[in-house]
Amino acid sequence: MVGGIYFIEMPYSDFKHYKGRPVLVFRVIDKNDVLVLPLTSNLHREGIVISNDDIKTGALKKESVVIVPKITAIDSALILDENSIATLKSKTFEKILKEICHKFEC
Repeated sequence: MVGGIYFIEMPYSDFKHYKGRPVLVFRVIDKNDVLVLPLTSNLHREGIVISNDDIKTGALKKESVVIVPKITAIDSALILDENSIATLKSKTFEKILKEICHKFEC
């Protein structure tokens, strides 16, 4: 799960509307909740660009940007094996974690 990219119905910030989008699971909070970062194919967005060179298993349809630090807590029930897209290589995942710490000054 952690380090995995999944396709989910992601709520907008108003929590009234949803959009299907890929997300990266980067932390399990507890058995009910996980922290995710959204991905976008808009390469002009701020974040970390990833490609299939960064993927350990699975594949991306397009080069994407992991939008750091747009962190969202979601119900872990939304993370389903059948919606798995890919798993990041450890080196890429560590790079994303370092960027999160940089953005939050931890």
